[in-house]
Amino acid sequence: MEDILSKIKPKYECMTIDAKGSAGGIAILWNPAQITVDYWVGMKRILTGWFCLIGNREWFLVSAVYGPHIPVEKWNFLQQIQKLGKLHDEKFWLIAGDFNLTTSTEEKIEGLQREESEMERFRDLQEELKLVDIPTINEKYTWKNRRGGSKKIASQLDRFLAIEHFIGKDIFYKESILPCLRLDHWPIKIEEEMNQGNQNRPFRFEAFWLRELTLIGKMKEWWKGNENEIGERNQMHTFQLRLKDPKGKIKKWNKGEFDNVHKEQEKIQTKMKKV
Repeated sequence: MEDILSKIKPKYECMTIDAKGSAGGIAILWNPAQITVDYWVGMKRILTGWFCLIGNREWFLVSAVYGPHIPVEKWNFLQQIQKLGKLHDEKFWLIAGDFNLTTSTEEKIEGLQREESEMERFRDLQEELKLVDIPTINEKYTWKNRRGGSKKIASQLDRFLAIEHFIGKDIFYKESILPCLRLDHWPIKIEEEMNQGNQNRPFRFEAFWLRELTLIGKMKEWWKGNENEIGERNQMHTFQLRLKDPKGKIKKWNKGEFDNVHKEQEKIQTKMKKV
């Protein structure tokens, strides 16, 4: 790890759990010029840190995991995640890594399929802790055996999970799989997108919009407009993406239709305050 850090500029700091042989190592790296760390805790197969962006008072949790290969150990691994999630259910939590688990048969090509009970436990855990599985936009499988034809095996073992109540507050996450030349696991990059122009202006539905008879038709058109771009997603993330496009178009429509009305309303409110 020291050799890797020496090659990174700007200088990063890290927290780690040492590997056992060629597997099991976990590391979280951060830029100390942008992020401060309160403390961190290492559990078996899970590493968690409490972080805060410099200049921001809101702390958030990041957990990195390395799931076990042995089936009998997977249940204990999920229980560890469950305990961690229940301790910090009110904070923003991002948990990521190689879970060595899938949620359905669609997440694997060829090879031996996972036990249904194992997949069900993983799905139930995500539902219980209100974790959203953020899908990748360019590829589905994060592990491949690098063989072709009938010998090809691929699976979605690595993923980012984010706490549900943080999704949809004008913050959107985009996840993509990066190219990899040597390893059988492909790295994943997650990016945060924020509506910069309206961070302090939450979306509010105005009742008088319904008086404009064309709005309902426009809403149906906008709701279906990004259907092809969304593709197959989990329900929470699909809903998040579907809201993103119509909200922006409603705000633009409102400005075009009622901009003068809003300006007159502001003038009247200013005069009333002076009375």
